[in-house]
Amino acid sequence: MTEPGLRWRIKADPAGTTVELTGDVDEHTSLAPLAAKLSGQVVLDLAGVRRINSQGVRVWIDFLHALQPGTKLVFRRCSHPVITQINMIANFRGGAVVESFFAPYVCDKCGAEADHLIDVVEQRARRGAFPVVTSTACGGAMTFDDVVERYLSFLGE
Repeated sequence: MTEPGLRWRIKADPAGTTVELTGDVDEHTSLAPLAAKLSGQVVLDLAGVRRINSQGVRVWIDFLHALQPGTKLVFRRCSHPVITQINMIANFRGGAVVESFFAPYVCDKCGAEADHLIDVVEQRARRGAFPVVTSTACGGAMTFDDVVERYLSFLGE
């Protein structure tokens, strides 16, 4: 584990390694100990990343550079802060492939907010149209709650 702001849990199996990250990536984060443990096929489950500040961006990019040569990264279940950084910072994902991400939805009827997990392959097939999501609170139709072109800009690369 690392600083209290960011925690990780490593799950290894014959297919590769999955690392679940939870917390904030900031100036107090040290990812060097994690980078030293990773090689081969690595999936980073980023659903628990709550916040990434400007110093955290530098820490993250240094982490990607510190990985052993030949490490193949997949970003799974990217949180909103991760998608924001991928869209703003050119080398934030390094050579990683984004597999899935959370998209923010809101119900116009009851005001409920929810995150919906989106598979990248399926989203590309939908050509920018988001899947229909129903509010668990009222059964009303929920709509995507961001600017589509901006939120999905990482898919164009």
